[in-house]
Amino acid sequence: MSSTPTTGPPAASTDRHRQGDRRGLIGLVVMVVAILAFTAVSIAIELASNRGKSFRGSVEVLGVVTGADNEVRLRFHITNTGNRSGRPDKCEAILYDIKGERVGVAEVRLRQPIAPGETQDEPAIGTAASPPVNGRVHCRGLEPG
Repeated sequence: MSSTPTTGPPAASTDRHRQGDRRGLIGLVVMVVAILAFTAVSIAIELASNRGKSFRGSVEVLGVVTGADNEVRLRFHITNTGNRSGRPDKCEAILYDIKGERVGVAEVRLRQPIAPGETQDEPAIGTAASPPVNGRVHCRGLEPG
């Protein structure tokens, strides 16, 4: 009986394999941290660019469109209540009837910036199941700086 020791793979090969695994893991962690840092910086820039911009809106019901069963003429009044010039991307109105029930919707997109404290009037056509008497407006500002 000869005593020949059984040897596994060389130690240098095993060390290189472990080193490659560590590099892969470190690379993955660095990539995830970079993505999270980029996302945080992007959010901070977006919040800073929208600081000072605030809009309030109302809607005036002008009447039913002639020849259309479910269309109503409206006028949006959008006021910039912030301290920076800008415009909301979209203002949406929910229209209500005399009982206070939701009967329709409308939206308007503004093209021109509104100066702080100024109001811009925009005509629009909305759709309603029955004649609305008023509405509630929500404006969203999606534009950067």
